[in-house]
Amino acid sequence: MKKDLVLGGLVLLSLWLISGIQAVKRFQDVRFHGKQSNDQGHHSQIRGWSPDRNTWDEQLYPAWKAGDARWENCWRGGKVEALLTSDSPALIGSNITFAVTLRFPRCQKENDDGDIVYDRKCRNDSFSYQDQYVYNWTKWVDDCNEGNCTFINKFPDGRPFPPHPDWRRRNFVYIFQTLDQFYSLTGRSSAVLSINTTNITAGTQMMEVSVYRRDHRRHYPVAKASAMYIVTEQIPLYVNISQKNDRNSSDKIFIKDSPITFDVKLHDPSHYLAKAAVSFNWTFGDGSGSFVSNNPLSSHTYTLLGNFSLNLTVKAAIPGPCKPVTPTTFIPTTYTSSTTTAPVTSNSTGNSTDLPFTETAFVTTEGSNVTTAPTTETTTHIQTTPAAGCFIDRYGYYKANIRIVDGIVEVNIVEMTNVSPSEAQKSSIDFVVACQGSIPTDACTIISDSTCTIPQNEVCDEVVTTDECLVTLRRAFTGPGTYCVNITLGDDASLALASTLVSVSEGNVKATIAMVSCIKTLPMKD
Repeated sequence: MKKDLVLGGLVLLSLWLISGIQAVKRFQDVRFHGKQSNDQGHHSQIRGWSPDRNTWDEQLYPAWKAGDARWENCWRGGKVEALLTSDSPALIGSNITFAVTLRFPRCQKENDDGDIVYDRKCRNDSFSYQDQYVYNWTKWVDDCNEGNCTFINKFPDGRPFPPHPDWRRRNFVYIFQTLDQFYSLTGRSSAVLSINTTNITAGTQMMEVSVYRRDHRRHYPVAKASAMYIVTEQIPLYVNISQKNDRNSSDKIFIKDSPITFDVKLHDPSHYLAKAAVSFNWTFGDGSGSFVSNNPLSSHTYTLLGNFSLNLTVKAAIPGPCKPVTPTTFIPTTYTSSTTTAPVTSNSTGNSTDLPFTETAFVTTEGSNVTTAPTTETTTHIQTTPAAGCFIDRYGYYKANIRIVDGIVEVNIVEMTNVSPSEAQKSSIDFVVACQGSIPTDACTIISDSTCTIPQNEVCDEVVTTDECLVTLRRAFTGPGTYCVNITLGDDASLALASTLVSVSEGNVKATIAMVSCIKTLPMKD
């Protein structure tokens, strides 16, 4: 009988312990979307973050899942939206920054004190404000003295809020979660958080943020948001390709015998590559070989027609600490002569190590040039301290297919002739325009004021196809004055322009040649 009572007590105790364990809520239990499919086992520690196995105080921070009816009434006057963005993608080793912005219901805004008030400028006649405030935190924190308040000032894991000079205005709590870890901070209606990606696995990850509004005895959820971000081992980049007289650069069709400009933009918002040695290796696919430069801006001229594949490899040598390498035991010997050497070592981390040149074959220690006397002792040398010349190499790649065609590469106004009043009702000029390259299909003239800023008239005509590029355009002027005349000739792939100033007096038209052969690229007309 006694044995049965003991066994029964043990069973009850076990059930009580199990239920107690199950009742404990942890950060991993309150994720809005649950465990993600891309979470694969253990993740390296993010500096300053805590594991989501830590306990979550649900009495202080109620946790609601998606679809919970309590979300409908968690904020006075409507719903709050949290917009979560990042400057992803991020190169491993760089920082990635997340920004959260709260969007309040219509006619609500945050004032300078951090309180939420009604915006009377968007007042609705059918609605009268009973109070200026939606949430007046200033009023109920007046009893605080130097941050020692009667209400709760701690995060869900029990850590106290960090001290801030503007703590009275930080009335929202932001809890970020990613890779089985969390980070908490207080803020106003927006918050910014940066993390280093050194210990983050390359790939697509998810960041979640939960936002709580502060209250006397507990804090209430007001919004949640999530966003994907990318960490990559390749340098994020894009290339802007442009060419003078090209009508539409987005179609990847460019003009023969005219330089094409390639402008490489590295996506590096945290300036991780600011001190890196960056090189750009181009192959343009036309048999011209490889072109290597440390300038992100390059140009190339194609002299052949056809389709070409161009490739870019960007290499960044990022200064970094020299990690320990395999100890090297020097064979006993007696040094009797001096030579110049440049030892190079490498390690499994992908770092390349270029040790400084030494002017002697004598043993050097810790990267410094220390000359020893001739000896026959065996010496072991291990490089363990950071030194100039240790780099982490990262690469980025770009490929594109382009088409090279004939195009209009130059336009010149070669002759301007007055038209007699008997031949025209208004003062008119015949413009003879010549071009080089392909034959244009259309010609447009824009007549503006003398500053070339205010258009007054625009005329466009189809050009009759001929064997040579020589076009005559008759244009009329409304009255005396000085006019800026822009003439553009175009075909399907290119558009070129020439300009001149024309002085018109009563009964006489005088053409003053100015800016002739001024050619520039114009955007493609829709």
